[in-house]
Amino acid sequence: MYSIFSAEINRDGFQICREPLSRDTLAQFEAVIDSAREDSYRQRRSGTRYAIRNAHLVLPGLRSLLEEGVLKQLAGDVLQQPVSLVSATLFDKSPGANWFVPPHQDLQVPIQGRIEAPGWTNWSVKAGQQYVEPPPEVLQQMLAVRVHLDECPGENGALEVVPRSHHRRLSEEEVALIGEQEFHLCPVDAGEVLLMNPLLVHRSRSSQLPQRRRVLHVVYCAAVLPEGLAWT
Repeated sequence: MYSIFSAEINRDGFQICREPLSRDTLAQFEAVIDSAREDSYRQRRSGTRYAIRNAHLVLPGLRSLLEEGVLKQLAGDVLQQPVSLVSATLFDKSPGANWFVPPHQDLQVPIQGRIEAPGWTNWSVKAGQQYVEPPPEVLQQMLAVRVHLDECPGENGALEVVPRSHHRRLSEEEVALIGEQEFHLCPVDAGEVLLMNPLLVHRSRSSQLPQRRRVLHVVYCAAVLPEGLAWT
């Protein structure tokens, strides 16, 4: 169904699905997120909650929705191969939890196991979970599926991307040299989905509106992992 987006994503690194997810699907995600315990959230010093990292490991019921539902089908259609769930992060910007995300590429993913192999670098542990930077050829076989649970206009921290910046890993210096005119604003309505290659340079500004901006950022991958590694 969504394979029509493959050419655009290969060329530009992103695409917005303007046909929103069904009310039933959104209601299922809302119910799982609303059931989250307070200590599931990362919190700012003020105590305001703002994100759940590895939400597929934390929120009961979320993993089954991501491994069996419409998002996995969407990712598989776009990548035109069977896919596996890699990670899920809930971002929850609100008037009390608001921040600017500088330009970057998404390079690290959670992983189980550890190997010494070319291209698998920058091993680290964050909040008790191991992460790694996979080789570029593996990152190129990933797709981030961003589900917008709330309206996200330009004034509400909408994602800004640099089209066609996903074809290789950039250094921090190269990312810092990207000019303002190269960023493309991606306003999205509630229920709509933004698809992107994780190597696409992106950023988001602080919200200017007194309302929440919840985004469920889910990553899938079509690559077969080397022996000794498994997705979380």
